[in-house]
Amino acid sequence: MMIKPIPKSLQVKVDREELHLPYTLQESINTYWDSLTKEKPYLTRGEIYSISHTIQFEEEMKITLQKTDYVHFLYAKQFSVNHKYKCRGVVANGVILTKDGFFVIGEMNTHTSTPGRLQFVAGGIDKSDIQGNVVNMFENLSRETQEEIGIDLTNSNVVSRVTSKYVIHWQSIALIYLIELSIDSHELKLHYDSFESKLHSESIIPEFSSIVFVHARRISEFLKNDQRSKLDFLPKVLEQLSEELIQ
Repeated sequence: MMIKPIPKSLQVKVDREELHLPYTLQESINTYWDSLTKEKPYLTRGEIYSISHTIQFEEEMKITLQKTDYVHFLYAKQFSVNHKYKCRGVVANGVILTKDGFFVIGEMNTHTSTPGRLQFVAGGIDKSDIQGNVVNMFENLSRETQEEIGIDLTNSNVVSRVTSKYVIHWQSIALIYLIELSIDSHELKLHYDSFESKLHSESIIPEFSSIVFVHARRISEFLKNDQRSKLDFLPKVLEQLSEELIQ
C-alpha cells in the first residue's frame, strides 16, 4: 500500500454513460443482494460511482467515474470480480485534528456495513457533489463531515485549516485530507455529544457509535493496544501524519 501526496492538479469527472454489467454478473449481484438484505434489511441499494479510468502523473491526476450501485461495490469487495467490472470508488477521508493534538476517529455503528470498525470521516460521492460532470471533492468531504460528526468545514470558528495530504490506491482510491480544528478535544466532545443528541431527537441513527480521541504522540501505543478492527490504511496514515506533526 503506497501513500503519495495528492497531486497539485486533481480532477474527478463522471462519464455520461452508466456502467453496464454482463447479464450473468448482474444476476449474481441481485442474488447476493437478496441474501444480504435478509440479514441486514436496513441496507439501501443507492447509486455510487465506480472508477473507469485513471491517469496519474507527479503533478496531475485525472479520474473518470461511471454510475453503478452500492450492491455492485459490496459484491466486488466480497468476491473475485473480473478487473474490468471491479467496483472501485473515490473516497475523501477527513482526518480530524483538535487544537490540543488529538486525532479523532469514528467507530462505525451497528446499522452500517462495517459495525465496530474504526475509520476516518468519509463517504462516497453523492449527486449533490457533482457540478455538471465534475465532482467537487471538497463538497463531498464537507457533506460527510457535517453528516457524521456535525462540523461545518466553512465555519472558521471551529475549523482553522483543511489540507490535501495523501492519495492511496487501495480497494478504492482514498484521498486523505487533514482537518485542523481551532477547538480542543474537550470542546469537540461537547459539540459531538450535542450533535448526537440532536440526531437521536430526529430519529436519525448516527454513523458512528462513538468517537475516539488519540493524541498524535501516542499513535504507536494506540495501534499496539487497541484490538478493534480498523480501516486498512488507517494505521499507516496516522503514523505518517504523527511523524510529520512531531518533527
